[in-house]
Amino acid sequence: MEFKNTTHEDPAQGTTVTQGEGTDDQALLRVFRHRKLDAATKVGTEEYEHFPPPPSSWHDLDIDFTLITRLIVKHLLIAGELRIDKLADRLAIPPSLLGEPIHFLRKESLIEAKGEGSDSISGAMHYSLTTQGRDQAGLYMEESAYCGPLPVSLESYRTQIERQSVKRQIVDRQRTDEIFHGLVIRPETITQVGAAFNSGRSAFLFGPAGVGKTFLAHQMLRLLYGNVAIPHAIVTEGQIIRIFDPVNHRPVEAADNTQPPSPNLRKIPHAHDNRWVICRRPVIISGGELNLPMLDLQYQQDTRFYDAPLQMKANGGIFMVDDLGRQACNTAALLNRWVVPLESGIDYLSLHTGGKFQIPFDVLPVFATNLSAADLADDAFIRRLGYKIRIHYLTEEEYRKVFKQYCDANDLTCSEEVIDFLINELYKPSGRPLIACQPRDLINQIIDYCLFEGKAPAVSEALLVQAWRSNFFSEEETEVKND
Repeated sequence: MEFKNTTHEDPAQGTTVTQGEGTDDQALLRVFRHRKLDAATKVGTEEYEHFPPPPSSWHDLDIDFTLITRLIVKHLLIAGELRIDKLADRLAIPPSLLGEPIHFLRKESLIEAKGEGSDSISGAMHYSLTTQGRDQAGLYMEESAYCGPLPVSLESYRTQIERQSVKRQIVDRQRTDEIFHGLVIRPETITQVGAAFNSGRSAFLFGPAGVGKTFLAHQMLRLLYGNVAIPHAIVTEGQIIRIFDPVNHRPVEAADNTQPPSPNLRKIPHAHDNRWVICRRPVIISGGELNLPMLDLQYQQDTRFYDAPLQMKANGGIFMVDDLGRQACNTAALLNRWVVPLESGIDYLSLHTGGKFQIPFDVLPVFATNLSAADLADDAFIRRLGYKIRIHYLTEEEYRKVFKQYCDANDLTCSEEVIDFLINELYKPSGRPLIACQPRDLINQIIDYCLFEGKAPAVSEALLVQAWRSNFFSEEETEVKND
């Protein structure tokens, strides 16, 4: 079977496929092949983490020459005077690459050298601004007050995100069993979570309030393994966007580099491009505070450069939206903002100058809500969600296990008779379902009362009644037999 030359986009993969003369059915259908099927044999094998190597030339920096000269001048304005190696540290590039820009700035009479040594960029030489240089630095600061490591190009950023894509990660039954060992979670739920992770798509956790959706989502975050390179900043169309965020990114300490971060990844190479920070795969969690502006570039009027949006900071990891539907902004508008990224793996950002550019949407989105899907979004959006995982109320057996686990965690002993009393005399008459968060709440309140009375914490029927009364509003529910 033959086809004419055609080009089409694969929405699921975010790629363009061209069919030429002579291609067959298999070639056409290959675009629909699961993205991880060919990588499945690599589970448990050693793979190098791909980090940008140290630049050895201007070509490797892939940055406009004017940008570095302006950054040098701004660093000298702030520091007053810098030795060449200290200046290189601030720019996060090798000192050997500063020869050309230093020569240019001296020729333009913007900087001057002090100290003993030759007229080259000797380590003994100190550099400072001339009067003309200080005037020029002031103008540069008015354009943009960014004064940090040299940014990387947008194209370099895209390439690196692809190399370290979270959507290439695969977990199997053994790893999920290790992560969820000892937790009271139904086996079928663990299976769904593992499959959702391998899908590279989103996971939608839903169910009544308090059943453990947030807890389960946090356990899912532990399935991530390995490290990623995150740039301090990128530059596009002359605008600088700061990405590395010490609040949301966890740099890998040098002491950590002696051991592999996971069974299937080798240790981090000591030499890499210092414009990138080697971090654990990011996990960014937002809740009711999330609003639409947080998903767009944040232009800082006082500094005149950008902070990256949350989903960009989460690239290579997981972006969790907890309590979906409780945000201050319109839920439909919030979800519609995700439609294109969820479908294509690409997000579009706009600059205040009017420019628009695309970035990879390389995250595993996790949504958790106690609202029904019909109350949150239309069918078009629900279809784009990868896995819909319902979290149920606990069975009586599960509730007993959870209650005992919280007792053990607080060094408390608890007899079966006391739990029988709790279930039969408090829960059943009230008609309340067995909810995963309530053992923690009841035990914590028992401890609160004991500490107030100056007694050693212990679980008893009387204290359970007291904790029950202060945990729920309904007065009728506290009319128990021993009242």
